Amino acid sequence: MNVFMRRFCTRFFLSVIAAAAVLCPHVPALSAQDAAQNAAKNEASAPTSITLKRPDRKMGLIASLVVQLLAKEHYTRRQMDAAFSGEVFDEYLRVMDPTRIFFLQEDIDQFSKSKDELARKAAAGDVQIAFDIFNARSLRLAEYRDFARDFLSKPIQYDPNETYHIDREDAPWPKDAKEQREIWAKRIKNELIVARMSDKAAEEEAKEAAAEKDKAKDGEVKDGETKAEKEGEAPAPAVPLLAPEKRVQKRVDQLITTVEGMDPIDVLEGYLTAFANVCDPHSTYMSPATGEDFDIHISLNLSGIGAVLSSEDGYTKVVEVVPNGPADKEGTLRENDRIIAVAQEGGEPVDVMDMPLSKVVTLIRGKEGSRVTLTILPARKGAQAAPEKVTITRGNVPMNESHAQSRIIEAKTADGKTKKIGVIDLPSFYIDFAAVRRGDEDYNSSGHDVLKILNEFADQKIDGLIVDLRSNGGGSLTEAVDLSGFFIPEGPIVQVKDKASTSVLRDNDRGQIAYGGPMLVLVNRYSASATEIFSAALKDYHRAVVVGDPHTHGKGSVQVVTDLNNYMLYIASERFDAGQLKLTNAKFYRINGESTQIKGVEADIPLPGFSETEETGERALRHALPYDTIRPARYVVYDGKYAVTPGLISELKAKSEARVAEDPIFKALTADIALYEELQKNKDVALDFDKRWAEYEHEKAIQKEQDKIYRTDRNSSSSKKNKKDDGPDPYLDESVNIMLDMIQAFDKQA
Repeated sequence: MNVFMRRFCTRFFLSVIAAAAVLCPHVPALSAQDAAQNAAKNEASAPTSITLKRPDRKMGLIASLVVQLLAKEHYTRRQMDAAFSGEVFDEYLRVMDPTRIFFLQEDIDQFSKSKDELARKAAAGDVQIAFDIFNARSLRLAEYRDFARDFLSKPIQYDPNETYHIDREDAPWPKDAKEQREIWAKRIKNELIVARMSDKAAEEEAKEAAAEKDKAKDGEVKDGETKAEKEGEAPAPAVPLLAPEKRVQKRVDQLITTVEGMDPIDVLEGYLTAFANVCDPHSTYMSPATGEDFDIHISLNLSGIGAVLSSEDGYTKVVEVVPNGPADKEGTLRENDRIIAVAQEGGEPVDVMDMPLSKVVTLIRGKEGSRVTLTILPARKGAQAAPEKVTITRGNVPMNESHAQSRIIEAKTADGKTKKIGVIDLPSFYIDFAAVRRGDEDYNSSGHDVLKILNEFADQKIDGLIVDLRSNGGGSLTEAVDLSGFFIPEGPIVQVKDKASTSVLRDNDRGQIAYGGPMLVLVNRYSASATEIFSAALKDYHRAVVVGDPHTHGKGSVQVVTDLNNYMLYIASERFDAGQLKLTNAKFYRINGESTQIKGVEADIPLPGFSETEETGERALRHALPYDTIRPARYVVYDGKYAVTPGLISELKAKSEARVAEDPIFKALTADIALYEELQKNKDVALDFDKRWAEYEHEKAIQKEQDKIYRTDRNSSSSKKNKKDDGPDPYLDESVNIMLDMIQAFDKQA
């Protein structure tokens, strides 16, 4: 039994058992007459190819337990009232129909009759509404399949002035079937155009690649003409593809196959996750299969591509490319790219639009060393993006490749003096808990590794230190506290507040400092959680300058995971695999009393970046916990020789801004950011191939011009890390310049 369960089971089991003893015999809570009418109605209207899903008694038990755990143990302790139920209703509909094209307004009106009672019914073990909505969507999907077959079987008329609004998250529901069919027609036309653009883009890229290859062998060729064309040879035949119409129909058919392949527990998972997500976006219910995947991920034994994915508006979206993972090393996948198809090595692509995330992950995961091809819509190319294919070799993410790495950069100050700048690249705050439990003295941890590096830097007599925490998503809280203590004499590092009390975690090494020289911390929008604790502590103690994106991620909450299996023995006198519940039970606060939630840690010296043009970070998540403050802890600001004062920051910032304004790489980057921002604003696409292709080529030409100066990887973690052979890294380069300015300023003070 884990710590979370031990902490409250004695006081919580009795209340759950008491409730379950009354509620369980009545699962589900619909009356017999209502249940019979619903079943008859559903069976009568269901096509033969659709199998309707139904809950069983165990699902009612799971729902009752999850709702009560959220009410009693979640940090917010939300009242499970009508207002909460209404939010759950909206969240579940967003999951069921994110683009608002399958349900009609009359469907929503019908479902809404029960929306105020969702929490009460779920607590009583009644989850029938979840299955009613799911089954209704399944029937609409069947209608969509039949419509697509008919629509694609006839000549399609394209209007050069017709557009399709691709962002329908907040669009009104179709008022009737006629309006719904008009939206369906536009959606299918758009998919046909995307498929045709994908084919043409692939042909163009193949021709360009062949021309480049011929140039390398035989010198220049004319106007991109390939050697084969020049010599009158036929080009090598391409792998045959299905016609766009057949590919679109296949994808629509796949939607039905996916729904048919779902188990009832998958429906329950989506519904209970809606309950958890309304409490906060980091709380979730995990079915037994999803919980197993979570455990695999936590143990770092996952064989895949090394990417964190989410589901958004029917797309599978790349949230993060894991540092040093397969995708990161190959550099072809980036944050916010959308995956629309997955192909196994030697196999045909499987469309994954509207496919449950768990199913997409299963397709992407595979044997180490095998290759998987993803068809993506690149985020950097906006709404007009033509699909691109990226092939990644699957592999593990070994712990040793996630360890702290270091190097020393020699650079000259403005007065010509050579200085040694030590750089530590820390991808996470890691620790081998199993080794700690075994009592191993030389266990792997970020603290041990960083301390070794600092000792090596001391031998090398470095003049300044840069700690690169870009895309460091956090990790062990104790490691973040320990590492912070390496750079201050002693004192509080972070405050942790749960629903009952506030505790302070401290550095208690009695004045010992592992490194006391000039220091800079480099961050970005993907620096989160424990990383923000470390950065904030050094900032609050005036110990380091924070440089990078204007804000870090802003995740200031604490989650615990508990198995639900043991509860079932008490609730139902039987033990069965009930899955896991991950919920938020506390928040982090800086020693100055400010929360890192939403706001994150502000950079002292911000640098231009794509993150400010993207909907990323905690503030972009629905139902995120709010920013707030508590009483500051008692601490003494560092006032040693290398203290970072407000005056010093102003001086360093002015010099950095002047440099960035004249730097050709940052100029190109700024122009690239402006283009990217403009592309993201456009949510309407022309339903005309010639217009779309012209827009695509225009955007491609602009980006090629920018590439001549500098090709930013747009937050691909391989460009953010301090590896010697990864090409330009303007953020690290400017951090070195800032450090040189800092060293000079301190030398003048001496």
